[in-house]
Order: sequence, then C-alpha cells, then structure tokens
Amino acid sequence: MFNIFTLAFFAVFIGLGLAMIITRQKTPQPLQLVPPEDDSLIDPKDIRELTLEDLYVVGEKLCEENKLEIKDRVTVSDNEVYWIAASTNEFFFGNYVLGFFKIDAEHRFVSLPTIFEFKDFIKSVTSTKGFFFTTGYFTKDVHQPLEGAKIALYNRLKIITEYKRLKLPFKE
Repeated sequence: MFNIFTLAFFAVFIGLGLAMIITRQKTPQPLQLVPPEDDSLIDPKDIRELTLEDLYVVGEKLCEENKLEIKDRVTVSDNEVYWIAASTNEFFFGNYVLGFFKIDAEHRFVSLPTIFEFKDFIKSVTSTKGFFFTTGYFTKDVHQPLEGAKIALYNRLKIITEYKRLKLPFKE
C-alpha cells in the first residue's frame, strides 16, 4: 500500500506547509532586557523632546570650548550622525569622535550594542576618545567599564544641564 516514496513525499509536503505557516507570522518586537539608567526616573517632564539639532548645538559648543575642529560629518542613519574632530590644542592632540543618536518610539533607550558600533567607528578613524550624545537615556549595562576607546556619555538630563551651564537658548 504505502511505500517509502509516498511517506517521504507527504513528509516533505507537511514540512513545506509548516515552513509557510512559520514564515508568515509577525516577527517579535525587541525586548529591553536591561533596565534603563536611574536618570530616566528624574527626567524633567516639562521640557520638550530633544532633537538632533539640540544635540548638535551642545556638540559645537563643547568643541569650541575644548578647541576641537570638526573635520568630517558622517550620517549613519536618520537617527544617528558621527562627527570627526581634531584637537587644535598642542597638549591634547589627536582625533575625537562625537556621536549623536536620536531615540525613537521603537528604541526608547540606547543599549550596549549601539555603543559597541560607536566604539568600532572610533577605532576605524584611529581615535581613542569619543563623546556620545542622545536625546534619551542609556540602559544600565552601558555604564559598565569596558575596554577600548573612552567614551563620555551625554543623556537627555546631561544635555539639558549643559544647555544651562553654557547659557544656550533652548527653543521651545
């Protein structure tokens, strides 16, 4: 009645059917497994959402304050831009990289893989120091000491503090 070829045909047919069902299902949304940093709990709610332009203003002022000259601007995506700056100070020579990251509804916090990508970019331009600015907050794992390039992190709260310290006008 049934031979081995018939059984193999039905097994392949069932396998193809299951593969079609599995691939048609919606992919799961990424989960945030690491809690956000504590600064997000004291976020000033009365201040509007920050934009990349707000981050650029702080970045330009910090470059001016630390005698850094912006050499190149690299757009990674709509939400991520890197600047390469060179020090004009004879004592602190070298290249610095400034990273700007705007959070979106899908990714509310900057996580460690994003910082790793930034560190890889820093290495690729033969730099050893970076500044990473974000319109949101970081996950707690980002603050663990890691090997490689040193990165100063600027979250939303620190950006707002820098605006006040530098006496910059904050556009509503």
